[in-house]
Amino acid sequence: MTLEQLQYPVGKWAAKESYSSEEIQHNIAEVLAYASKFKELTQNLSEEDLEKTYREGSWTIRQVIHHVADTHLWHFIRIKQALTEENPAGVFGNVNALAILPDTQKAPIADSLQMIESTHKRYAYVFSNIPSSDYGRTYYHPFRQINVTVPQALDMTVWHSRHHYGHILIALGK
Repeated sequence: MTLEQLQYPVGKWAAKESYSSEEIQHNIAEVLAYASKFKELTQNLSEEDLEKTYREGSWTIRQVIHHVADTHLWHFIRIKQALTEENPAGVFGNVNALAILPDTQKAPIADSLQMIESTHKRYAYVFSNIPSSDYGRTYYHPFRQINVTVPQALDMTVWHSRHHYGHILIALGK
């Protein structure tokens, strides 16, 4: 695999201008499915397996799981901000700095898997219950430096799930 394929196993995220109702419903289902997929893929891994990386110098599987839990919580909060404020600056942190904190490097992944499951359920609930008139609401994504619509944010979360699921598959040699 090339370095780019290792970094972006499902390609880079690209926003669409708009999403159909079917695409939104599909993405809601994907958000829910990935919570289970992460758990199924990692729940029986050994401590040695959790230290595997998907490329030289990359995060370990453990760090990836904690990263997904942390950042998807941010994704959820950004959506709530977008639904209640006018184009807020979305919450953001330094993901590389977070990756070297003691909890991200050594904590068991069970709590983060539970966080992913709970956050994804809440995320899906919010999306399943907002009127389509709110789809045009936006927040400013500080890392990407773009305004993101609510459906784009949902799509980004699905992409992010696939992206890091792909990293774990590579690390496990699957």
